[in-house]
Amino acid sequence: MTTMSAPKANGANDAVTSDGPNGTSGTKARPTWDELKAQAHEQIKQSDIDYWHEHGYVIIDRFLSPEELAECLEGFNLYMPTWEEYSKRHPMYADLHGNTPVKVPPGWVRHEFPYHSDALNRMAVHPFLVAFAERLMGHSNMLLSHGAIVGKYAGKADYDQELHPDYTNNTLVVARKGTESIDIPMIVFFTDVTEDLGPTFVVPTEYTEHLPPTGKRFYSRKEYPEIYEHERPAVMPAGSVIIYNMRTFHRGSRMFAQEGLRFSQFVAFHTANTPWLGSHVFQFAGGRPEMDLFITNASPKERELVGFPPVGDDYWKDDECRRGVAQRYPKMDMTPYGGRE
Repeated sequence: MTTMSAPKANGANDAVTSDGPNGTSGTKARPTWDELKAQAHEQIKQSDIDYWHEHGYVIIDRFLSPEELAECLEGFNLYMPTWEEYSKRHPMYADLHGNTPVKVPPGWVRHEFPYHSDALNRMAVHPFLVAFAERLMGHSNMLLSHGAIVGKYAGKADYDQELHPDYTNNTLVVARKGTESIDIPMIVFFTDVTEDLGPTFVVPTEYTEHLPPTGKRFYSRKEYPEIYEHERPAVMPAGSVIIYNMRTFHRGSRMFAQEGLRFSQFVAFHTANTPWLGSHVFQFAGGRPEMDLFITNASPKERELVGFPPVGDDYWKDDECRRGVAQRYPKMDMTPYGGRE
C-alpha cells in the first residue's frame, strides 16, 4: 500500500488561469492533463504494480490532493446530501436512489457519469488512474468502461454482500487472465473508510485461483467458507483508491456505525478494440448538458477515453464534420483537430 499525493489535475483547457472557458485569459501556466499523466507515471511505484499482479488488487493512499478532494466533495453535494442534511431531513431522503438505470443493491445512491461537476468529470478520467491502467496494460490504447458516483448512508440499508468477481455483469463472456485484453475496475473514496463504515472486503487472488470463471455471480459464506477466511477490509483515508481485477473476489459490507456516510466513485478502463469488454458506451449521453460540459472542458485524450475521435483521425479531414463539431461545442478548443474553419 502506497501513500502519496498527486499534483492537482487539470484538463488541457485549464492550462492557464482563467475565469472563462478553455483558459482563454490569464497568464499563469498550469500543467496539462498529459503533463500530469507523465508525472503520475513517474510517481507510480513498481512495487504497487507487482502487488496488483500478485494479489489482484492494490490500495493507493491519498493519491488525490486536498484541493481535488474538496472540489469533488463539493460536486457530490450537487447530487447527495451531507450526513448532517440527511439526518436532519431523513423522511425527505428516504427514497433517495440516484439516476442510474443499473440495478443496484438496496440503499445505494448512484449517479452515472457524466456530471454537472467539472471536478467529478475530471475524476472519472484522472491522469493518475489512467497512468496506472497504462502501466498495467503496457500501452495507452484504452477506453473508459463506466463511471458512477455512489453514496451510502448509515442506517439506510444493509449493505452486506456475498463475495463475487465483477466480470459477470461487465462482460458477456468471462474475464481472461493476463492484461492482453482486460477491464480494470477502481473505486475512489472521498470520505474516510473505517471498519465501521462499510469497507469493501477483498480476497487476494492466490486464495481463489482454484475457482475457474464460470459466470457464477455470488459465492456464499456457507458454500465457500474457506475464501471468507482470507478476506480483508479495504480501510483507507479519504482521497485513496483501490485498483483491482474483474476476477478479484470482493464484497460490500455492513455499516456498523450509527452515523456517517461513504462517498465513492466507481471507474474502470478496458483495452480498446475489445467490444466484449466495457459495460457502458457514452454516446447515449450526447446532447445532455453534463456531457457537453465534459466534452468542452476535457483534453483531447480525455475525450478519446469516452469515444471521441482522436486527434489525427481521418474524421477530422472532413470539413463539414469539423465545422459541425465546432458548432455543437462552441466553447471547445478545436485547434488540436484542425481549427474552426
